[in-house]
Amino acid sequence: MNEIQNQSEINRKTKSNFENDSMPSSSKGRLKIFFGYAAGTGKTYAMLEAGQMAKDRGIDTVIGYLEPHERKQTLDKARGLEVIAPKILEQGNLELSELDTDAVIARKPQLALVDELAHTNAAECRHVKRYQSVKELLMNGIDVYTTLNVQHLESLNDLVASITGIQVAERIPDDVFDLAEQVEFVDIEPEDLLERLREGKIYRPDQIRLASQNFFTIDNMKALRQIALRRAADRARNNDPAIGAFEHVLVCLSSSPSNARIIRSAARMAKAFQAKFTALHIQTPDYQEMDDADKRRLEENMRLANRLGASIESVYGEDIAREIGEFARLGRVSKIVLGRQGKQSAFSFHLPLTDRLAESAPQTEIFIIPDRQIVRQENHQRRKLDRMIRSIKGMSLQAFILLAAFFIALFMHIRGFSETSILSVFIFAIMAAVLLCKNMVQAVLSSGIGLLMFGFAFAHPAFTMGLYDKEYLLIFFIVLASSIMAARISISQKNQAHASARAAALNTLLYEASVSLQEIDRDEDIYLMIAKNISAFLGRKTVIYPNEDGKLGKPVYSSSPDAFLKGKEQAVASWVLTNNKRAGAFTDTLSASSGLYLAIRHKEKVYGVIGILLDQDPLSADQNTFLLSMLGQCALALENHAIAREKEKKTVEAEQEKLKAALLRSISHDLRTPLTTISASADMLLHSECSKETQRKLEKAILDDSVWLKDTVENLLSLTRMEDKNLHLNKEVIDLQEAVEEALKHAAKQKGEHPISVEVDDYCYANLDGKLIVQMLINLINNAIFHTTPGVPISVICHQDQNDQMIQIQVKDEGPGISEEQKEHLFEAFRLAHNKISDSQRRMGLGLSLVKSIVEAHQGNIEYSDNHPGACFTICLPSGMGEMNETSCIDCG
Repeated sequence: MNEIQNQSEINRKTKSNFENDSMPSSSKGRLKIFFGYAAGTGKTYAMLEAGQMAKDRGIDTVIGYLEPHERKQTLDKARGLEVIAPKILEQGNLELSELDTDAVIARKPQLALVDELAHTNAAECRHVKRYQSVKELLMNGIDVYTTLNVQHLESLNDLVASITGIQVAERIPDDVFDLAEQVEFVDIEPEDLLERLREGKIYRPDQIRLASQNFFTIDNMKALRQIALRRAADRARNNDPAIGAFEHVLVCLSSSPSNARIIRSAARMAKAFQAKFTALHIQTPDYQEMDDADKRRLEENMRLANRLGASIESVYGEDIAREIGEFARLGRVSKIVLGRQGKQSAFSFHLPLTDRLAESAPQTEIFIIPDRQIVRQENHQRRKLDRMIRSIKGMSLQAFILLAAFFIALFMHIRGFSETSILSVFIFAIMAAVLLCKNMVQAVLSSGIGLLMFGFAFAHPAFTMGLYDKEYLLIFFIVLASSIMAARISISQKNQAHASARAAALNTLLYEASVSLQEIDRDEDIYLMIAKNISAFLGRKTVIYPNEDGKLGKPVYSSSPDAFLKGKEQAVASWVLTNNKRAGAFTDTLSASSGLYLAIRHKEKVYGVIGILLDQDPLSADQNTFLLSMLGQCALALENHAIAREKEKKTVEAEQEKLKAALLRSISHDLRTPLTTISASADMLLHSECSKETQRKLEKAILDDSVWLKDTVENLLSLTRMEDKNLHLNKEVIDLQEAVEEALKHAAKQKGEHPISVEVDDYCYANLDGKLIVQMLINLINNAIFHTTPGVPISVICHQDQNDQMIQIQVKDEGPGISEEQKEHLFEAFRLAHNKISDSQRRMGLGLSLVKSIVEAHQGNIEYSDNHPGACFTICLPSGMGEMNETSCIDCG
């Protein structure tokens, strides 16, 4: 393009870095802005040219949205690039085309070209502004090229308007501009730009004359070019960490219509100095008397400051200068930006705000922004009238007190009391009335009327305005001054008490919530408690959706769920869960929703979404502060629960690893010995001449060790199947007498060293898994054998109750018994005597753990008791015979 002869690139990262397709892609996309100072400089052409170059390098490039230009060169440059079809929306009789964000995300290109970053979307779109749609593309890992003019930057809006006389409605926050990894300034000489305008290359012929007379003048173009270059240069300085390291800019918030311009000026200053930016709101007693329009304007100014990157702070106080100075001192503020005050009354005894601020913050630079905007006083006059109307009740009570004092004084006068006594009644009444005053005007009126009543009706000479005793003038002056001082102190104390009460109530709620959260064990109870507390404080219906694997979980409602059951409302909540950003009513995303939705998050992890039904009114500053504090506490509590669960999981895994290591040590040690014995014995039998007696001993050793190995492996396999819940019980009717005898056959070879008695009831049958019951009995008998000395008696007893419902099995010995310490770990795997983990004995401590698993698999229970002396294990199992008898009777019938 011939007109574009100079393109200044001002980058946060070098151009080669941004365009190098070999770089590893990050989770978020990268933004490049083609920046100009007016329409027609060639931004869209330059963007398309860069897109073609990216495509030639093999980057998957699409046109996400291209404004319908009628310029042949621009359309020619777009040829060859894939175009994502725009979303067509009907608004009245018009058809509007918008960026189809979902279609671009579904296509998932590496690079998307999106024209006109500052565009305002149609009402049906998810986002109010196109830059928000672009940010969503970036969040999905798609790089974006886009275009922007300098007049669309929020912080420069007033400055541009003062030069061109045109207030631009479409604006973007400066942090979006600073989000770009690269800004390419598309430059053209102002004279050449105006020539292009006259040639019809920018606007249609019917628009050229109007544009030339208003916006497109040579002076305007030169000024806008300088502003754009300066802004781009300021952005380039952002990389220097030394700049602004100790700078802190403070702007004061108010409900004044001109405050928005002050905020933008402060934001530009903060950008220029690369300073920390704070917006401070002093909540004075007048805040409670502000009308709804002023409160809404204050909220808008707060949101504007937030969009411009300011940290919003709010403090309570009556003396504005002192509060600003104290905040500046504690916050290390280097620059304070204020708007110009109106004319001060000639009767005011206060110094101007700037003078008082200079005294309270002497080390801070103070900048006064001239107010060129004429602010109408209609709202102020109406507010004064509203205050007067609201104070009528208070004044009527004060009038009643003064009238009561008058009649009391009249009675005292008739009774002959002195003027001094009567004066004391009026002084008392004046002080009582003053303490009820809501402002200084009421205090002065109450004092003056009370003194006039005394002076006219009771001071000598009576019923005249003259005073015989001139000392009354001094008394009147002292009373008036005292009442004014008392009123000032009273009003100040009331306001401070009110502010303190509100702050205390808020802190109490937050503290109680914090204590309650610490006592709650389940996440579901946390959600319910938070939903109810927030609903009670805000007076609005609330819902919380937990995050369940990236999807909305079962909702928790504070009250009736009807308002949140609409598909549109749940779609907004789902979007918030996915994107980790607020959306819904009174936001710029999905604003048609009835509720406001915020993510419950700790750092970048989202634990859920809260929805608040707002109806027609947004949240106030106090409500928003409370809400964010509660959500922060909720997220922290959920994070602590998650950490606790993870810690518990790690502990269990560590214990499992410990047990696994013990098992491996036990197997490697204990199995090696019998295997070595078997191998050595077999080797001797094969390669050595042995006597028959020696041969029998070797064969017996091989048999004993192989039986031990077989039993150990069976125990391990059975225990594993039971713990994995994979064991299937093969129940059959078994004779407990036969089961005990079978168990004694396979018990340890040391059984012969113990007298073992067996006592089984006649016809003792049960419907159980025979093999497992025998294995259970073997382990119980072996346990008694291994933990008693030779010669100690062992008893096996089986009883069946009279109803054939339960079987009781007892294995007793008269050995040393089990210590209290060992009882705590009696049924744990790999535990032996003295509470040691098995790794050095020819027993792995599986017996009692396996016994317990077999009993529980049969829906029974096992108990240990002392035998005095010795140990006694008692097992109760359902026999299952009663059910079988009933079934048999039914079949017979």
